[in-house]
Amino acid sequence: DTQESPITNVNVDWRKMELSWKSSRNFSKYQCTIMGRDMEKIEEEVNSSLCSFPVELHLPLHKGVFFIIEVPNTNISKQCTFLPAGMNGSAIENFSCVIYNIFLMNCTWQAGRDAPADTQYFLYWQNSR
Repeated sequence: DTQESPITNVNVDWRKMELSWKSSRNFSKYQCTIMGRDMEKIEEEVNSSLCSFPVELHLPLHKGVFFIIEVPNTNISKQCTFLPAGMNGSAIENFSCVIYNIFLMNCTWQAGRDAPADTQYFLYWQNSR
């Protein structure tokens, strides 16, 4: 099937756990699936080009995830793999966090030894069970 999918510009906002895309055709429903490396999956049916997955999703995102966007009752779909990998040697080192009085957490780390000078790191907090 070499036909171009009408679904393009797939984007993931990891902070909000939102998957969004553009579609050159207006469909009333989409089915989104997020699947971890261990094949655990969560499906969501929406009537817009935005899927929100639970922020407390217990998928090991650092191992990469697989997204499928489908239009029900058609053979139209789009598949994407997201591997949150950086350049070799850019991973942070000496990461540690200290919690004070339950309410304050201070985390420190060093940039990876081969990370370019303009590398930016982001730390996201996620409540867990």
